[in-house]
Amino acid sequence: MLLGFFAVDHKLISSEDPSVPKTVFTNADIQSLASVYLENNLGIKNPAIVDVDKDGDFDILVFKEGNVEYYKNTGTLDKPSFVPENMNYDKYSTTLPIDLDLPYPVFFADKNGDSSPDMFVIQDKVYNTQQQKTEYKVLYSENVLGLDTGVLITIVLVLLIIVLVLAIL
Repeated sequence: MLLGFFAVDHKLISSEDPSVPKTVFTNADIQSLASVYLENNLGIKNPAIVDVDKDGDFDILVFKEGNVEYYKNTGTLDKPSFVPENMNYDKYSTTLPIDLDLPYPVFFADKNGDSSPDMFVIQDKVYNTQQQKTEYKVLYSENVLGLDTGVLITIVLVLLIIVLVLAIL
């Protein structure tokens, strides 16, 4: 698939697997899961977090130098542990001479029960002194077109490229 300056293979996850029970996540669910996924055992900054293997927990995708790395969650939904599963899971290319990183961590999960992955962006991290814990601000965007996760990630990366090009100009 080719979009503007960016091309990606279409291997990234489809949302149409009837064998997987529908799981719906709210902003509060993602907010409570954010710390264990963002403070992961691999030290990965700003990952794309999605259930790649459709086993009910979230896995991690990392975009690095034209390559998509897949880290499988061998733990549980609430207590993840990540291991490298496929360091060449997918490829992407860009005509820009810079490497692309997601500016924020992004969860892809169904919020409204329509089986389409919606996007939850973890924008801010704040320490709550009263409850003595870190809290995350979660922004949500509904996938009204029913696009699969691969297309959504491609769109996020294309938007990042546009912002970088505008910043250079």
